Amino acid sequence: MNNRNIVLIIILILVIIFAILGVVLGITYYRNNNANNSTRKQLETYNLTLDDMYCNIKDSKKIMKVKITIETSDKKTLELLSEKQFLIRDDINKIIRNKTEDKIQGEEGQTALQKEIKESLVKLFNDSTITNVYFNDLIIQ
Repeated sequence: MNNRNIVLIIILILVIIFAILGVVLGITYYRNNNANNSTRKQLETYNLTLDDMYCNIKDSKKIMKVKITIETSDKKTLELLSEKQFLIRDDINKIIRNKTEDKIQGEEGQTALQKEIKESLVKLFNDSTITNVYFNDLIIQ
């Protein structure tokens, strides 16, 4: 072998080593970056707690007292929700007034009601950053 072939083989080996090293570092960086971004996104939530609401229940003489917290992942959405609390309260009132006592009893009923309120708010504000609805108090008397 002459010197030229030896130099080419050494250069080729170095290029392959740097390519493999680059791929390994790239994958490591990508995994760490994704883990950090998902952790940050999970931690950044904003909450709006509405005042107590008293709602009639359909086909019943009972009323429902409910205190609701709305969770969002966007600060601008939180500001919008704070400004439009009257729309939120009206929407929730309409939903609850169309529910019978049987439909809101038990864990399944409350979970379904939470889901329906969340979906209604997402539709009302055309904003998918509304992530959850929580009941702080839920009393039927």
